[in-house]
Amino acid sequence: MGTSRPPRRHHIVPRFYLEGFAKNRLLRVIDLPGDNRFTQSVANATVENDYYTVESHPEGGDVFERALGRIEAEASRVFRQITQEAVWPLHPVDRETLATFITLQLLRGPAQREQLKQTALAVAQLIINASGPDGLQRLAVAHGEDLSAAAEAKTTWEQLSADGALDVTISAATHIGHLGYLLPRLVKYVEGRPWALLQFERRGLITSDAPVCPVPDPQMPPHMRMGLQTARGLTFPLDRRHALLMSSPEPFIKGGVGVEEVMIGAWDLARPGTTKDERAINLSTTLSARKRLYHHPDDEQYVPTVLPEPVDSNLSAEDIYAQYGEDYAGDPEDWLDS
Repeated sequence: MGTSRPPRRHHIVPRFYLEGFAKNRLLRVIDLPGDNRFTQSVANATVENDYYTVESHPEGGDVFERALGRIEAEASRVFRQITQEAVWPLHPVDRETLATFITLQLLRGPAQREQLKQTALAVAQLIINASGPDGLQRLAVAHGEDLSAAAEAKTTWEQLSADGALDVTISAATHIGHLGYLLPRLVKYVEGRPWALLQFERRGLITSDAPVCPVPDPQMPPHMRMGLQTARGLTFPLDRRHALLMSSPEPFIKGGVGVEEVMIGAWDLARPGTTKDERAINLSTTLSARKRLYHHPDDEQYVPTVLPEPVDSNLSAEDIYAQYGEDYAGDPEDWLDS
């Protein structure tokens, strides 16, 4: 008997999650900056061929996709508890499961792969610029290349030093290895935040191809405002009627509350969502999107009217608003009442 080929179509955002924003398994899709809008099945949304395929892995090229499937199955159970069974606060074990899923969603997508690429390019450019033609000759010899003529080395160095001369491809294996290193180190910055569950009766929430959204801290330096450790908070729409706000633990720390209490959910709360909450969360989702927004077919009225251009790397909210000559829409503390 022949062996079947592993599925090549990989969801960057899990299918079970997108179904929370669908009607009859159909989503409305908005290509940023909003000129192209269409309907798409959840089976085809956020799909990229071989995105997680690890070539020549002894356990098969789909080893990571299978691992994701196990994590997503556990996460979907926790999602059902929250959105369908009204379970809140979560049991600490289930809270940890959801924190792991949220952190994984931050790390698994194209934004993280693009960051790895930009880092590799910056390091390579730094090495080339610092080496000069002589150093480039030594590097070539060390890697078995023939670059013996000084004139040839100088010409090659000048070519490689030019803007845009270098390119780097980050393989799925490299991305997954980096993810495996970061996940256990970063999950505490999600799990260690107090969580607020917002429940909406009528107003609708949207999502995107990057659904975990940092809320910038205006008191931090611009390059640190949206980091997982340094963001004022995180927003995460669970479905069109439920969202998590994960706020800063600093007030609890200053008040003498142990981080262990926060991590097990002792200070988590639930409350009805307001119109102000809906607008703030949907704005946060929009600003964090890379290329596409997704929403329930009946919820187009809740999509912000000003949409950003698609991005290939993470921009701050200030950067995105600057594209329109506008100021950032206020201190997050003014529009997230968690």
